[in-house]
Amino acid sequence: MNFNKGNTFIISIIFIAIILTFFIFIALIFVGETNSILYNIKLDMYSINKSAIIAVNKGITSRERFSYDKKAYKEYFTSMLKKNYNLDDKLNNSDGLVQNVEVKEYEIIKKGAKDNFTHDITADSTIHSVIKVKIKPIFFDDLLRDVFTFVIHEDVALNEMIS
Repeated sequence: MNFNKGNTFIISIIFIAIILTFFIFIALIFVGETNSILYNIKLDMYSINKSAIIAVNKGITSRERFSYDKKAYKEYFTSMLKKNYNLDDKLNNSDGLVQNVEVKEYEIIKKGAKDNFTHDITADSTIHSVIKVKIKPIFFDDLLRDVFTFVIHEDVALNEMIS
């Protein structure tokens, strides 16, 4: 079979297109998996904060005795992050998919105060939590190590837990 320069060029373009399609496919899987992990962490933050409210206020039946103890909520929050993601006391796990968590902000924002993250006015007293999460890249770990660090914000209204 005799190839001329035009056929070689077309075959080269097809070969490059196949390689690009493969890399785009891998990148889409990678991004989808990362988004799924981040969404689950955000849901977990919400659930942990709800659980913290219940755990700290166990047995309290009146609004007057309801606890706004930030330290107690944060301790519960941190302990559950450690448990759920197999983190050590410094919130690291070099072997896990979630390699590091840093609690950037953990505050109780009173009703009508400004949220520092969203700059919105809060409608209720709120547990405001912001964490920085480092996720282990599935591929190209050495190349993408610093790229897969994300900041996640979650607010949970304190007052909706009591009636």
